[in-house]
Amino acid sequence: MNESDKPNLKIVSGKKENELTIKQRAFVNEIVRGKLGSYKEAYAKVYDVTLTKAGKIPKWVEVEASKLVANPKIAQSIHKAIERKEDSITASSLRTKNYVIKKLFEESENSESDSARIRALELLGKTVSLFSDVVETKSARTTEEIESEIEEKLASILQGNSDNK
Repeated sequence: MNESDKPNLKIVSGKKENELTIKQRAFVNEIVRGKLGSYKEAYAKVYDVTLTKAGKIPKWVEVEASKLVANPKIAQSIHKAIERKEDSITASSLRTKNYVIKKLFEESENSESDSARIRALELLGKTVSLFSDVVETKSARTTEEIESEIEEKLASILQGNSDNK
């Protein structure tokens, strides 16, 4: 067999350079879910860390969890996953808002009850800040009256201090 007959072999990795391991992906998912209180707890859960005799997470876990969070691939994955989660929540909220407004319009036009139509219109008006629940109160006292009351109170306080000496 001569040199030209040999196949050109390359080492092929099973995973892409930017892919996370299964455990790293699980760590990111635990953090994004947000049900655990800290990175340390997420690490302990994902990596099956044995608790100390006192039932606490060992101190070394904090170091390992910090290393994972500092890993650029993991930090980027956490950031992207949180953005996707927020986008999903925003889209869901927008769909719900549009649905409610659509139903209120239908109710305001098609309800058999006058009170139901008026209530639907009121709620539609509130969605565009047409109505305000702010109550304005005005003081009946003038600044001179307030100033006079303050002076009287100060005088009585000062009089009380001089009597105690």
